[in-house]
Amino acid sequence: MLDRYPRLFSILLSLLFFALIWVYVKEFPFLTNTIEVKWLMAGSLTAGLLIAVLIIALSFKKLSPLGRHIPELLFIGSVSLIFSPLFASLLNRYPGTDELRSFEFVSETPFLASPYGVLKGEKPKPTGYRLKVRYQGRELSFRYKSQAYFPLTKPGEEILVPVRKGVLGFYVVLLK
Repeated sequence: MLDRYPRLFSILLSLLFFALIWVYVKEFPFLTNTIEVKWLMAGSLTAGLLIAVLIIALSFKKLSPLGRHIPELLFIGSVSLIFSPLFASLLNRYPGTDELRSFEFVSETPFLASPYGVLKGEKPKPTGYRLKVRYQGRELSFRYKSQAYFPLTKPGEEILVPVRKGVLGFYVVLLK
């Protein structure tokens, strides 16, 4: 079928690629609000590299000699490395269980993120909030956009934050 309709296959593959990028953009706030995200990223990149090696090994006969298929090899490697954190975050988050977790409050500060800056005379409004908490002796920072959740809380107080414990064991803060 691929040989009969190469243009249709190219269009469908391009649409799939843009759909994956759109899903990545929607998933990014959850990925950045994951506790121990560096370990999730390291594991997903390792898995992506192993998957790329496996795909290349399974299609070794089609890709021989390797010198003539460098663009295909680079495409397989780069796509598997770029999208592996997305699939790891989705796999971790969706089948997880929701719970409330206790954190030591440090601060909650508003921030302004405007791609074009603030117009002269315009009163800037915060576009999001940054929550800093202490958890197991480390200071963590989470971002969300909707509202200030802890405006009256003093530093050092214990707060309950909604989190989702993912299938892979990583916690994702669910503040929106």
